[in-house]
Formats: sequence, C-alpha cells, structure tokens
Amino acid sequence: MFCKVVFDVPLDRDFDYAVPAELEGKILPGSRVTAPFGRVLTGGMVTQVTEISTAPEGITLKEISSVVDKLPLFGSDLFPLARFMKSRWGGPIGQILFALVPPQPYFKLDNAPTSVHIDVKTPKFAMTPSQENALRTVRALAAYEFHPFLLNGPAYTGKTETVLRLAGDVLAGYGQALITVPDVVGARQFIAEAEERFGADNVFCWHSKMLMSKKKKYFSAVSNGLPCVVISTRSGALLPFKNLRLAAVLDEEDDNYKQEENKPYYHLRDLLLFRAKAHGAALLFASGSPSAEMLQLVQSGQIKQLDFKEPVPGHAFTPQIKITDKKGEKSKFLSDFLLSELAENLRKKETSLLILNRRGYANAYYCLNCGAYAKCKKCGAILARENNPETGDILVCKKCGHKETLQQECPQCHNLIFKSRGGGTQKIVTELGKLFPKAKLLRLESDTLKTKSGQGFEALNALKSGSADIIVGTRMASGALRGAKVTLAAVLDADLELDSPDFRASEKFGQTLFSLRGHLSGVKDGRLIIQAADKESYDYSPLLAGDYGAAAETETLLRESFSYPPFVHLFKVVIKAKEADVLNAETARLKRAGAKLSLDVLGPVWCAKKTDTLKKQYLLFKTDDARRADLLAELDSFVPAKKVTIKLAADPYDFY
Repeated sequence: MFCKVVFDVPLDRDFDYAVPAELEGKILPGSRVTAPFGRVLTGGMVTQVTEISTAPEGITLKEISSVVDKLPLFGSDLFPLARFMKSRWGGPIGQILFALVPPQPYFKLDNAPTSVHIDVKTPKFAMTPSQENALRTVRALAAYEFHPFLLNGPAYTGKTETVLRLAGDVLAGYGQALITVPDVVGARQFIAEAEERFGADNVFCWHSKMLMSKKKKYFSAVSNGLPCVVISTRSGALLPFKNLRLAAVLDEEDDNYKQEENKPYYHLRDLLLFRAKAHGAALLFASGSPSAEMLQLVQSGQIKQLDFKEPVPGHAFTPQIKITDKKGEKSKFLSDFLLSELAENLRKKETSLLILNRRGYANAYYCLNCGAYAKCKKCGAILARENNPETGDILVCKKCGHKETLQQECPQCHNLIFKSRGGGTQKIVTELGKLFPKAKLLRLESDTLKTKSGQGFEALNALKSGSADIIVGTRMASGALRGAKVTLAAVLDADLELDSPDFRASEKFGQTLFSLRGHLSGVKDGRLIIQAADKESYDYSPLLAGDYGAAAETETLLRESFSYPPFVHLFKVVIKAKEADVLNAETARLKRAGAKLSLDVLGPVWCAKKTDTLKKQYLLFKTDDARRADLLAELDSFVPAKKVTIKLAADPYDFY
C-alpha cells in the first residue's frame, strides 16, 4: 500500500510514502501521521491511499512511521472545503488542511458523553410582525436543505432575537448551530444572554485567544457531533461540524470577517455559503447596513432577503443628527458645538462616545486655516507626508501611488500654509483632559484591549454601566454598543474616514454612522455629531432619513462606475525586499506576469512603515469572472527572486 501526504509547509504539493504492513487498514484519508520529512520526523496528513505507487522508477519510498488518529478528526467535507479555499483565495494545500485540523497530536477525539442535558429557555414576550414572518419562513423549510437569508433592518428591530430563537430550535432538536460575531470581546453581553438561554454547558465560545484546554474540549465535542451552539469569531467556521443545522453571521458587513494577515486566507461570508450548502443547513446573515457584496448576492437571487421594519417596543426614538466643523475656537480637534454637548452630558452624568479611526495612517497634510486635507490630483484620495532617502520629503497617495510636492493650495479656502498631522485617540484623550479635567476618560481600541488589565476592558464595562464620562475609541467601539448607555456619539474626522487607500472607505463610514444612529434610536435624547471640514464630500441625506438602502444604492453605483468589487475581482500582491532596485525590478516583473489576465493594474503603491526593516509596495490587479481563476493561479505560482518575498491577498480588505 502507498499513500500521499501533505505537510504544514509553504510547498503546494503532496509527497509519496510507502505504508508498512502493520499500518495497513489504519491509514485513512484525513488521518494525521508522522513520517520522515527531510532529516526529521514530522506530522503530516494523508490525502490519498492507493495500491499503486506514482513515484518514478528506481525511487525507494520512505515509510510512514506512525498513525496519530484512529479516525479522521474532520468530516467528509474536509477535502472539498480545502479545495474550495485554495481555488478562492490561494495558498498551499497543506497549510489550508492543517488550519482545519490542528497539527498538534494532543488534539484527539474524546469519548462522547452518553447523555446531554438540553433545556432551552425562550423569553416570553410578543414578537414583531417582521420577526414572526422570519421565524415562520425559516421554520417552514425542509430539513437538511441549504437556504441562505439576509435579515436586513435597523438596530432594535429584533434580528438577533430571531437568530437566537432559531438556534434554540436547532439545539432542542439535538443539532449544532454556529453564530459568528465580529469580535468576542465586544459581544460579551450577547454570549451571556446565550448561556442563560441555552445553558452554559451547551454554549461553546470559540476564538483565537482561548485556553488550549478549552480548545481541545470544544473541538472534540463538535467533531463528535455533540448538540451545541457555537458562538465564535470567523475561525469558528473552520470547526469540524458533523451535524450543522444553522449558521448565522451577525453584523455581516464587518471587515473582521476577512482573514488575510495569517494563512489560510478566507472570507467568512463565502466560506459559510460553501459549508452550509455542503451540510444542507440554513444560513442567516444579519445586518442593519449590509455590505455591497451581500446586496449584490441578494440582487442576483442567490440569497433571499427578509426585511425587519418594526422597532421592538420601547426603542422607537429618532436621534438628533448634526454636522459641524471639525475644529473650534477652544480646540483644533473638537468643534464648539461638540464641546457644549459634552459639557451637557457631563452635567447630566451620561456617557459620551467619540470615534476617531486612525488605524495605521501616515501623517496627513492639512490646511492650517480651515483643516481641509491635501488631496491627490489623480484620484482624489488624501495625501500622506513621507520622508525617506530615496524620494525625500514628499506627499504620496496611498491609493494609486501618485506623488506630489509639499507646495499645495487648499481646495477649500486657497490657503498656501499646510502642516502635517498624525496621532489619534491618545491625542484626543490628552486634549479632553485639558478641557474637562474632572471627567473620567477611557480609550477603547486594539492597543488597550491587548491585556485584561488594559483600560479597554474597563471601557467596555463602562459602556454598559455608564461608569465613564467620555470614551474615545476607533471604529471597533461602534460594534460594542449592545446594551450600552451612551446618549451622545460623535465621529471626529469624517474627511479622514472617507479619504483612505481603501475603496470601501465611504461604505465603512456610512456603516459606522448608521450603526451609531441605530444605537441612539434605542435611547431617549440620543445625539449624533459628525465633524467634517468638507460637508459636501458625503451625502448625509440617507442618514438623516434613516434610509440605508439609499446610501447603499449610491455606493453600488460608484463601485460599478469605477470598476471595483463586487463588479470585478481584486487581487493585492505585497512585494518586500531590502534593496529598492531589486524591489522595483520584481514589482515590474510581477506586473507584466499578471497584466495579460487583468482588466487593469494599479500601483505600485508604497506601503512600508518607518519601523519596517524591509521596503514594501503593493500592486492591485482587477479581473473578471472568466479570468479570475487563471490570474489567481498565475500570481499564486509566481516565484520571486532571492531575498524578495511576496504576499497574495484575493478580495483584499486591508490597504494600510
């Protein structure tokens, strides 16, 4: 007997091995084994068992040393899922398979419990007509058939409650349900609600920072087909479900659902569309501001939309919305109107939330008179100021790569005096400390959430308890408002939110605004303030009317006119090298290799930070359905020169 084995290495191929007589019948496709690889014994996975060797004549095959698994840990959809992920996002097949099945040998199947206690507690309150329609529609579906839905409606219309009730149906029927959230930390209240409703033993909370002992326990339980409700970040979609009956994605539009910082690369939306179909499970996407990609799937008839229109009782307020200048007489960061509203909230002892999303941005160059940013004359994006030995002190467009000098004229007031400005939430907290010295101030961002002792967790608790006066956070803070007592929210720099290297910038900005508006519609006297130097750069009328559909339609038309997803496919390739000449030569070679299969190639765009030891730039390839697979294969198989590394991201979300 012979077998083919893949390893958790960046080599996109399998290796032939002989099966010793004592292991015949014990080795199955999907089983982990140990085998000699180079000079060491290492763990691999069997992909095929055969009686015929495909090795060249005269080659003596090495033998498998041992078998780790009596039975494969994953179900029958392991290899179809891995092949789908490879065809959609690229990457070596071995690394994809070992992302689905942990390489550590101590991940094994425990004995399944002989009995499971399930007692679903359903709250007793009247459902809205939209909730009743959604429940009736999904419950009427035939079992073990794939049915995808978008639950579309503003905050406080009962989408999450609908998902929980359907998950309760699945658990009561001894099935498995998956509910994904963008961020487990921000969803702590939701998890507590689920544990109270379904029983803590039946709710598995899965995320990257959980204890290894819990990971092993939950992985084994899911693989054994144990009835459960898994609440997870995107990684939960890779678990070895055996009886998946329902998958639900909360806040579908969140870009945390795309993984491209670590292999394997995937987007949760497309991954669950594949898995739910393979399992014959119902699939629900819930959102108050769906992504353009999701709305395109609805438009094409691939996903059915269920509208949620009526607010749940007690949450039908209309928040006040005001657009102001982004600087005032007392502060160059905060308008006079915002300062007066903050003072009013402090007087009433109510919590305020300020949003400023500075994530990874280089110094922006802004007019000292009116605060407007210098913009690229080629594509209109905000220019960033950079100073390096190759180019000197210049302005660079992070979207198209265009370069300009520091001599700029303000497009708003024609002033000629500009200044660079960086910094973010920390600088705002310092400014607020001077203006309101007695106020309790907290920051909520990824940096303050790195440790449990960080003030980020205190800020999360303060959102619910109202124990802080002002919380300053990045965009992620708007996703942690479930049950929050915030009555005043403000976006501090609309211009910087809108003009970024990311073609989704206006969509994300709109989603943040509608998310804040949705939360404030659930509290009395809710107020939303938007600071902008250029008040005409975004159409705020849909926000004022509470009509996300109108905002989404405008965004869709813009995407189509400028040829961006979902109307084309996009590939981003980051090239890194120590020497600038080598970097430029390899970038040009890669551009030529992919140009013939592309509609357009943008860049190169410089993307290195001051702290990077290597020089970096990226190319963006646009292509259509017919050539997507060929372009992915071409870019995925590109072999760079020595001392040059490349990173390919299909359907990219990170442009910083």
